[in-house]
Amino acid sequence: MISQEPFFSVIIPLYNKENYIETTINSILKQSFKSFEIIIINDGSTDKSLEIAEITLADFSNYSIVSQKNKGLSAARNRGISSAKGKLIALIDADDKWHNLFLETIYNLYLSFPNASFYGTDYLEKYSINNVLETKKNISFQLKNKNFLIEDFFTANMFQPIICQSSMAFKRKAVVQSPYNEAINYAEDVEFYLSNLVNNKLAYHYAPKAIISYNIPDQITKIGIKNKTLPNLDFYQRANLENKSLLRYIDFKRYMYAIAYKLDGDKKNFNRLVENLNHSNLSFKQRILLNSPLFGLKLLKSIKKIFLKYNIRLTSFKS
Repeated sequence: MISQEPFFSVIIPLYNKENYIETTINSILKQSFKSFEIIIINDGSTDKSLEIAEITLADFSNYSIVSQKNKGLSAARNRGISSAKGKLIALIDADDKWHNLFLETIYNLYLSFPNASFYGTDYLEKYSINNVLETKKNISFQLKNKNFLIEDFFTANMFQPIICQSSMAFKRKAVVQSPYNEAINYAEDVEFYLSNLVNNKLAYHYAPKAIISYNIPDQITKIGIKNKTLPNLDFYQRANLENKSLLRYIDFKRYMYAIAYKLDGDKKNFNRLVENLNHSNLSFKQRILLNSPLFGLKLLKSIKKIFLKYNIRLTSFKS
């Protein structure tokens, strides 16, 4: 039961993560900054996730658990946000974890950048115990370990994302009541950024304070893009025709989704995205890959996976 008004509301959407939820919760309980509530939205789990969560939280009083029929990630996040009492909302997926200074880092950003409404840190990608990588960002390495305001969120995100949903927080009053589009079930984060980061500022700490797990069973990125509902990129393009960096970002996402559709054998959606894509917004390598035959893309994907096991990342980003 929630016992006090916290500074942070930590929201965990939970669906069949019995092998991970204990680690996730413990990473929250070990935070140096202690003014937080935990809200778990049990989104129809059929394994022991709920039981493990309750046991792990046995000695912590400031939490609540809401169970509902499976409605998807966005609906679970919205349900948690609607119940939040904190000034800031911090999301964490049930298979990720935080450094023990994560909330303290976000709090310091809140104090240092009063004009910001969103806050985030760098993160690490974990593929296995010995396979943990830093991401490649479109931010000067000279800013590493520093706090600063991101002047152009969409330019900064032209390589790998500078934040993920488990490495960010935002003012509760800065978003609408249900900020996640529940019709979207692929790239929900992109939809969220397009809706909220055009007119709001992000304060950033350029050092990893979260670890994001990959190669987890039933992850959307592992299942694939076929038959999924994506953000309406055309809508955001029409609404922001003067925002050149946003238009480049939209084309970058069209490219990413087009490649995914080609790999899934979905020619119709591949052609639809390519038709609306301004190729001048892509790098030379990206234009080559977009026109590569399917067997070539599959071969390259296999090669990238091999290199990734040795903590070497091959990318098509502009140098």
